[in-house]
Amino acid sequence: MDTMPAGPGSVSHYRLLSKIGAGGMGEVWLAEDTQLPRKVAVKLLPRDAARDPQAVARLLREAQAAATVDHPAVVTVYEAGVSSGAPYLVMQRVEGETLSERLTRGPLPVAEAVTLAERVADALAEVHALGIVHRDLKPSNIILSPRGPKVVDFGVASLKGAADLTSPGSLIGTPLTMSPEQVTGRPADNRSDLWALGVVLYAALTGREPFAGETPLQVGYSVVVSQPPPPSSFRPEITPALDQVVIKLLRKDPAQRYARAEDLLADLHACQAELNAAAPAQAKSPVPRVAVLYFEVLGSSPDDAFLAAGLTDDLIVDLSRLGGLRVASREDVRVYRDRAVPPRTLGRELEVDYILLGSVRRAGNRIRVAAQFVRASDGQTLWTDRLDRTLEDLFSLQTEVSHRIVEALQVALQPGEREMLERIPSKSTEAYTFYLKGRELLDNGTSEANRRAEQMLRLAIELDPEFALGHAALGECYAVRALKWWGGPEVVEPALACARRALELEPDLLDAHLARAIALRVREDPEALEALDQVIRLDPDHADALTWAAFVYMTLGKPERAAPILERVLERHPRRYRAAGYLTGAYEMLGRSDEQRRSLHRCIDACVEELRQNPDDALARAFLAIALMQSGQVEGGIAQAERALRIAPEDGRIRYNVACAFARAGLADRALEQLREGIRRTPGYFHSWAPRDPDFATLRANPEFIRMFSR
Repeated sequence: MDTMPAGPGSVSHYRLLSKIGAGGMGEVWLAEDTQLPRKVAVKLLPRDAARDPQAVARLLREAQAAATVDHPAVVTVYEAGVSSGAPYLVMQRVEGETLSERLTRGPLPVAEAVTLAERVADALAEVHALGIVHRDLKPSNIILSPRGPKVVDFGVASLKGAADLTSPGSLIGTPLTMSPEQVTGRPADNRSDLWALGVVLYAALTGREPFAGETPLQVGYSVVVSQPPPPSSFRPEITPALDQVVIKLLRKDPAQRYARAEDLLADLHACQAELNAAAPAQAKSPVPRVAVLYFEVLGSSPDDAFLAAGLTDDLIVDLSRLGGLRVASREDVRVYRDRAVPPRTLGRELEVDYILLGSVRRAGNRIRVAAQFVRASDGQTLWTDRLDRTLEDLFSLQTEVSHRIVEALQVALQPGEREMLERIPSKSTEAYTFYLKGRELLDNGTSEANRRAEQMLRLAIELDPEFALGHAALGECYAVRALKWWGGPEVVEPALACARRALELEPDLLDAHLARAIALRVREDPEALEALDQVIRLDPDHADALTWAAFVYMTLGKPERAAPILERVLERHPRRYRAAGYLTGAYEMLGRSDEQRRSLHRCIDACVEELRQNPDDALARAFLAIALMQSGQVEGGIAQAERALRIAPEDGRIRYNVACAFARAGLADRALEQLREGIRRTPGYFHSWAPRDPDFATLRANPEFIRMFSR
């Protein structure tokens, strides 16, 4: 098959290395990404197809469809485009044999086949929730990777809302797994994918295709007319319940099949439990886990945006105070802001059982909030409501939503918790409005926004001196300024004063405790650890607080205390690149070289994933530079360090970490150059940490380095 390019070369910034596969829709090449340290798979259209606008559009639609899917059983698509006239698709490189290759050696063990079907069905549930129909699911499109099955090739996917690129009545798919409606030229939908999964499961259980024929036409006739024997006729150990699952998947009439992948999953779980002679999966944690997503803004005014964000933040704060709930933090849900992610995906990634979704629309002095409370496992709506209020009634609106969640989950409120939910955060609506604006600016994460947030929050507490959340947010504003090296020691005392005032008004206010802990550590106060312990007591799963606490232990020369905390964070949040980087350093300080190497690879993977989603994250690039230097990839590490500096040339933290990278590479002059610029506002504790920092091992005897960090 003639492709473009004819031999190894480059496509965009991907260097083609070797051909690893070919099919009707093109060739697949192993390639090297020259901008990030990773190997990828690049799919190229055949030369003739590249001249066909329809084929090009189909390839690009493949990227559009698959790039919206984020599931461990679906191959990640990174990008697509046209380079030198050749359309291409860049995908995650997955090692392993296909299911079709595995089945040449015979059927799978029954329990293994059911597990495979469960994982693929789980992936389809999320794919379908995004409006995508695969349309060509088959054994050769399922790779059995070391981490489980991966569904590939969305080249013939039909995306709802996109223009139909096939002519009426045309066939898209592989005859052996095509549903009757596809064979007869009718539109495919979710149930067509479930039919294909039925074919895959039948083949995995029996080692044979359910519909046979020597030609595609004969196979198509068999699909429409024939009924295959039940799988148990070939393997007696297959249970009647599993037989029924397969038979239901392969019913000719789509209306008689499973309507949703979630319904199929429930039956597959029951079959697996029966096969294992075990009870069904344990019930979920007795403490319900909830995520409050940022409410969608339906208006165009900037005031609507901060109102929606503030409503979300305050619901998180209120619900987090209840002992009978576990609530995802602001930091955890912020990455899903302005992203359409199915409930199942959110439940899996945030490890929650329930999700609150909503929208906000403001008209003059009136506000309309539409709220929906959803079970993550199957997307079932438990309740939905529309609340119309004036802005003066915003507090009662928040209270009402909180109570609805408590009632839906039958949470038993402890003494004082009901009063806490009904307590208004501020007696001044105007003060609360300034607070919402300040909170939104704080979450922006830039130095300029931090300064503007200070102005808003000062106005809030001037209007209401007893506004605990306002004092806490202002304390956080100052503390973050010191933490991110935007300010020096002059902001520490104001941060502590604000935190103290907030805690006088509300002793268990988590944000105030966190602001106090950060400020105390910047001041090198031994009470910092006690303050961090208080934060973790209030929220044992607060990933940012745990990561910060572990780093504090490292700066104090206690990596043995840091390592288990970071391991706990990464168990729950495997993509936290800072935690992965710190853990690599902790293992190095402890002399645990094998674990250090494994952690280093995890850090590189986490940084690459972060940069895939946020290419301008300068800190992730700096961490990646350090990790690449450690792994011996000096050229790539230098490239990442230099790019991090271009993104954030005024950020002292970036210069410090770039200096770490250069030191790792033995580039002492470049490391010292960055340190001279970077340490002007270095927090005091870095003067004791830098000589202990394993990244600077090669500089410890350097006279200039010694002078920089001497007291």
